[in-house]
Amino acid sequence: MDSHSPTSAAPPAAAETARYTYSPRLRWQPEVEEYFNTAYGRDHFARISEALAHPSCYSCIRVNTLKSSTDAVMHKLLDLVCKNELSAVINGLEVVELNGGDQSQEGCSLVHKCPYAGLENVLFVQGSGPHVLHYGSQPDQAVKEVVVSRKCAESVLRGAQVYVPGVLACSSHVEKGDKVAVSVAIEQPVKEDGWAVGITRGTVLQGLQSDAHYEERKGLYIGQGTAAMSRSAIFRVPHGIAVEMTERVYKLPSFNDVLEGEIFLQNLPSVVTARVLDPQSGERILDMCAAPGGKTTAIAILMRDEGEVVALDRSHNKIVMVFHGLLQ
Repeated sequence: MDSHSPTSAAPPAAAETARYTYSPRLRWQPEVEEYFNTAYGRDHFARISEALAHPSCYSCIRVNTLKSSTDAVMHKLLDLVCKNELSAVINGLEVVELNGGDQSQEGCSLVHKCPYAGLENVLFVQGSGPHVLHYGSQPDQAVKEVVVSRKCAESVLRGAQVYVPGVLACSSHVEKGDKVAVSVAIEQPVKEDGWAVGITRGTVLQGLQSDAHYEERKGLYIGQGTAAMSRSAIFRVPHGIAVEMTERVYKLPSFNDVLEGEIFLQNLPSVVTARVLDPQSGERILDMCAAPGGKTTAIAILMRDEGEVVALDRSHNKIVMVFHGLLQ
């Protein structure tokens, strides 16, 4: 993944706006790009690449039908939205409950049912983005920044905070309470024909164009927040929130502790996988790559809790994740 490069010098205000805009593009190996250009056509493949570089603007929720129903969960989510307990991070969206699938009403439906047959236990929660965020730095003040890993950035764009293990680099002199810009490290090609981030955890960011990691913050900015601890603490402690996000380029609600046990946040392809398997009551199912447990629990629910699911993964920590999912 790469960032767009400006073609000419821009005024300071415009340069800052461009820097703090989420504007990535995918960079393919030449032979792979040529293959897909031939298969899809250059214009079509360019649109596919553009879409793949941006996260989804909705969250997919699977309802635990052993504990609740899709309609009941939908009404609970709408109630939370109306009380501003779920939609605080979503701007400009009007909540409309759809009747009979009619989407002609004004406004944007924030919560709606999956329209595909066989997926009646799935709900979509709408978000928004990308948004242009202004850091608001002063000419005589250095911008304080944090660079995070790709997996951390994916979670942030889905509504999570920045946790300590996901931080790779940070500006010097960052203290608790400071405003920081958050960007994601770019994976770059390396000599061994592979890809690597090329940034060592604990790197000090200089904030200058001469900094080796300047481009990573320039084109893959994901938001801004408040440092929950100092730079020294971020690289000293093993756990905890490093940055509490206040603005994101993509705004989606966080479902942490929301209707726990009644809903599971899960990507639609994973939901479809369990449905296509079509597990039946009394069967014995082997899930060989089970963490974090989404498909494992989906299979168990489809079996109506009658049968056996053997969940395996490669590490103890991953199995613990599955166990916590099952406890819900």
